[in-house]
Amino acid sequence: MRVTLLLALLAWTLPTLAQSVATASLGALELSYEQVSAGDGFAGLPLAAEVTFRPGEAISLVTLARIQRINYLVAPGEKVTPGQLIAEMSGPEIHHFLTEYEVVAERYERARQRFDRNQKLYRTQAIDEARWIEISDSYYALQLEYEHLGHFRALLRPQGEDHAPISLVAPAAGRLQYTQGQPGIAQGDELALILPPQSLRLRVAVPIAGRHGLARLHHGACELPVESISKIADGFFLWAWSAPLEADCELLPGEQLMVTPYYAIEGYDIPRQALLHWNDRAAVLLRRDEQLQLVPVEVLGSTPAGYYVQSESALAGNEILITSVSAVQGILLGLGGE
Repeated sequence: MRVTLLLALLAWTLPTLAQSVATASLGALELSYEQVSAGDGFAGLPLAAEVTFRPGEAISLVTLARIQRINYLVAPGEKVTPGQLIAEMSGPEIHHFLTEYEVVAERYERARQRFDRNQKLYRTQAIDEARWIEISDSYYALQLEYEHLGHFRALLRPQGEDHAPISLVAPAAGRLQYTQGQPGIAQGDELALILPPQSLRLRVAVPIAGRHGLARLHHGACELPVESISKIADGFFLWAWSAPLEADCELLPGEQLMVTPYYAIEGYDIPRQALLHWNDRAAVLLRRDEQLQLVPVEVLGSTPAGYYVQSESALAGNEILITSVSAVQGILLGLGGE
């Protein structure tokens, strides 16, 4: 009974919260206004970024033989051209590979000649189908092996002597990337990566709630459009990828930096002093005829002069109060002015 009576008394004593007030009732308060302008986006808080490449965009150089010793001739990150010597390799296995390739090349040539001869015989039915299938299978199997070995052999430049180092050349233009770990490189391991000129990008960790409308990334003279945003979360973040770095973006592979995101979202620029809080929501006081009306807004970000907001009400071209805002808020709360 006492609790019910207390709640009733509190409800009776609480002021009714008005949503608007007549300007004529504000007495001597200084009332200044600013016209709201529409915007097409805003700059957000800095995000951590890395200069890297998307999976699959780099050219991976994989060895088909164990390398006992490798001496890289180009520093990591340096630009290389097609055919440029990038390393010298030594060890018995890499020399054995050259011998293996020559043997397979000879076998493939003999199989090709045999295939060509018997193809004519098969067409005239001079040999049966079973014999032709055997010849064809042998030829195609050797062709696959020859081409497989040939891709790696095309990158090698022997120096003539039996035990002399064998040079490795770049297959394409780009930046060379490698790590020098334990001595030697096992068969099937990666020798290096070639990063093509258009493969370097910015990878940015974007908060899940801040992914909508992300359009561009800024860093100094570098301004890059966002090309893709992952649809799979990594903890509290998503990975966003920029377009390839442009010539004026003097950034290095692996470099970590802070970038400014730009969100292409329609909204409004309002002065900092125009914002107030009402029932746990941000709001502004919109001038309509001789009334000041509370209009809720959603703050999307900060600007040098204030905030960038969205609202269900059309604010562009209308005037909002920028002075005596706290005093008017107090009057709406029934507390009187400042």
